[in-house]
Amino acid sequence: MIDRRTLLRALGAGASVTVAGGSIVSCTNRPVGENRDPDTVKVWGIWASDAEKEAKIVEAFSEKHPDIKIQIAQVPSNGQGDASSVITAVRGRTGPDVYFMDRFNGAQFASLGLLEPIDDLIEEYEGVSPEEFMSGWVKFATDELFYDGNYYGLPMDTDTRGLYVNLDQAHEAGIDPALLDPKNGPMSYDQMWEINDQFSVQDERGTYEKVTWIPWDDQASLLMWAMANDVPFFSNESCHTLLDSPEMLAVATMYEGWVEKLDFPRLDAFKATYQPPNAPPTQTSFFSDRQLFQISGPWGVQGQADYKPDMNYGVTHLPVPNEGDDPFTWAGGFALVMPKGASMSKASWEFFKFYAGYEGQKILMPQISRIPTNIETVKDPEGWNRDISFFVELMGVAKSRPPLPVGTKLWDAMLTMQDSLNQSSDTPENLVKEAQAYVDPTMQQFCPVSLPEGFGEPDPNFGVEDVEKAKQAKDA
Repeated sequence: MIDRRTLLRALGAGASVTVAGGSIVSCTNRPVGENRDPDTVKVWGIWASDAEKEAKIVEAFSEKHPDIKIQIAQVPSNGQGDASSVITAVRGRTGPDVYFMDRFNGAQFASLGLLEPIDDLIEEYEGVSPEEFMSGWVKFATDELFYDGNYYGLPMDTDTRGLYVNLDQAHEAGIDPALLDPKNGPMSYDQMWEINDQFSVQDERGTYEKVTWIPWDDQASLLMWAMANDVPFFSNESCHTLLDSPEMLAVATMYEGWVEKLDFPRLDAFKATYQPPNAPPTQTSFFSDRQLFQISGPWGVQGQADYKPDMNYGVTHLPVPNEGDDPFTWAGGFALVMPKGASMSKASWEFFKFYAGYEGQKILMPQISRIPTNIETVKDPEGWNRDISFFVELMGVAKSRPPLPVGTKLWDAMLTMQDSLNQSSDTPENLVKEAQAYVDPTMQQFCPVSLPEGFGEPDPNFGVEDVEKAKQAKDA
């Protein structure tokens, strides 16, 4: 986690800085973008494994804008909140004009003064308000790029989560197929436990031979279950995080019960047997018919095709607290931003909005089996891979992590709480208090701050019916 003190030390090694209004700004007299060719756009692009796919976006853009030169380097985000590469670039004025980064870091990087707001560029080059322009992308994704009254980027992809099911194993165990049909809505926790008693197999020593589900495996986590139970993480009114709230304590206590019921050490041994560390992607407990359910994202569809093409599987909704509850999922993804020192030129803006807009997302999303965040691209039958239709439909019920300047600390606190519960090393009552004490004092350094208006509510500009129309057009 890069906090303000760490950033001050890093920047102070090569430039003077000042703290103003909760952010960090350069005190040098050098204008933004000085000595940069306004028609050359320096880009820190997508991860290296997909560089060839990104190159198709650059090619398409260059055909429309032959006078603009695009320079691509693969220097993606270094992980949850690791700002070291951006700090070094900002300090040395060697950063890119456009940066492909984990969207969840947006509010945090903006709060540290590492990013340029794009509101003025929207008003100057698009002739509309930032709010009107940003309504062309799904709201939960733009919310993650909104901080202290400004937008700091354009969202790229997103990645909802679902429950993968080994249908042959379910049939052999006599599980009612209606429970596994997404048309019938999500299963409740109680229904999951009934299936667990029906499917899971342990030998006479208690060693697992088959498991139903692992609530902390792959994309499942304590944070996810907190979101599923509508736990509030932050109060706009008080500007305090709420990691010690009664709601969070209730979820932590519930999770503790799951850990005890499933016997974490035995499940840990099960995973080490059938999916050991550094195992090849073909070797998983799910692929080996040892695990009935796996919580994962749309990339799992491609994984199934590549590594287990003969498996008869399906995908349904994540479990919900009570039978009859509305479906739920959570979403992350990446974004394009402009770090401090970017040229902020018209050429940079043209590439920026092309890459993250309809044309760029339509080129990239089908290639990487991710979900577009640009609404026009979502509505286009050619804008995404038909095989991930269910995950695209889930965007209508997707939640995102709260875009706070302490996002990484919150993430770390939830993982620490989860690990402690898994190991039965402390009580839920103590752990929620420790999480609050770890995150909230840092949060107070940035107050007053509010989450974006309407955060967590359905997106009025996104309709599942548009996804269905696009899917039908693909089928036709």
